[in-house]
Amino acid sequence: MGLDNIVYETKAVANKELAEALRPLTGGMVVDDANSFRGKVYNDLNEAICGHSLYHTDEWTYNSYKEIVHDYEQLIEEGVNEWLAGYNKSDNVWGKDYREDEILALYKVFKLCLDNDWKINAWF
Repeated sequence: MGLDNIVYETKAVANKELAEALRPLTGGMVVDDANSFRGKVYNDLNEAICGHSLYHTDEWTYNSYKEIVHDYEQLIEEGVNEWLAGYNKSDNVWGKDYREDEILALYKVFKLCLDNDWKINAWF
């Protein structure tokens, strides 16, 4: 049985729709805010929504993105603000009042990744 090893280039995504989706989120510390966000700020929130850690995005598969998008869509359908009211009062470890536009932005980013087969690199 043969083996092919393919050399390829991985580079950051430059996409206007992605940049617009990221606008409500806290930007990355070192990289361009047009293709990154501060995962540390949103990790606990994301885990509460879908159970996936932003520290392990390198391990996310296509099915991971499908599950994440599904969980966000379910939350959006059920009502983000109602859920956030409880989360911000009891489970929020950052003391930051998360907003609906931030959850919608995260959803949009994950949906764009799913639709375009983009990956998110966890850089820490």
